[in-house]
Amino acid sequence: MPNAKEELFDTSRGLPVPWTLTGLSALVGILFPICIALVFFYAPLEKEMGYVQKIFYFHVPAAWIMLISAPVMAYSSIAFLWRRTDNWDRLNDAAVELAILFGVLVLISGPLWGRKAWGVYWVWDVRLTSSLVLVLTLVACKIVRAYAGPSAKQISAGLSVLAVCNAVFVYVSVDIWRGTHPEKVVNKSGGLAPGMRLAFWMCVLTFILGYVVMLWTRVRAGKLRTALDRLHMKAIEAGLED
Repeated sequence: MPNAKEELFDTSRGLPVPWTLTGLSALVGILFPICIALVFFYAPLEKEMGYVQKIFYFHVPAAWIMLISAPVMAYSSIAFLWRRTDNWDRLNDAAVELAILFGVLVLISGPLWGRKAWGVYWVWDVRLTSSLVLVLTLVACKIVRAYAGPSAKQISAGLSVLAVCNAVFVYVSVDIWRGTHPEKVVNKSGGLAPGMRLAFWMCVLTFILGYVVMLWTRVRAGKLRTALDRLHMKAIEAGLED
């Protein structure tokens, strides 16, 4: 019969913090100030947009991370619908939450940039509209998970698969319809100016590592919440709730 610690944490050692997670967290904490310094003091100042153009260094990596969450959601949601295990459900829930977080960053930073570039905060461009729909679909995943009853996890996983299809559409929309949104950075003729490359790719690296740290931490938090729920049930069964 497993002991209490194994029942709560599915391991004989509890839930220790891996040294790799600690190291990655420290690295991200070091890289973010470096990114800010590179963006505002090293990267060249754009002649027409001025400092507003600096949003580019955070807006684009945030958009990439939002889309990078898509394959994580796809794999974890399909795996959960097939195997119905808590581990896949926790990964899917974490990926959805982080996609919402970075999606909101995109929807906030984009209009601030667009106001200077287009003269308005929002235009119903295909990529902008599909990005908004993507974030709203992900929010629906969280609402369903909270209020849909016994089948909430399965419905949420199905919605996240739909969100993945939308994420693919967001990615290819600029290639199919040339709207007001700029073309993909990697597709631009000549690429980035030499002074922009270091700052941009450093921001991309930092955002990716930050995403890994947050995803890992969120999955661990889900395990702890499961352990707390089990402990609560044991307390009820033992009559300690009263």
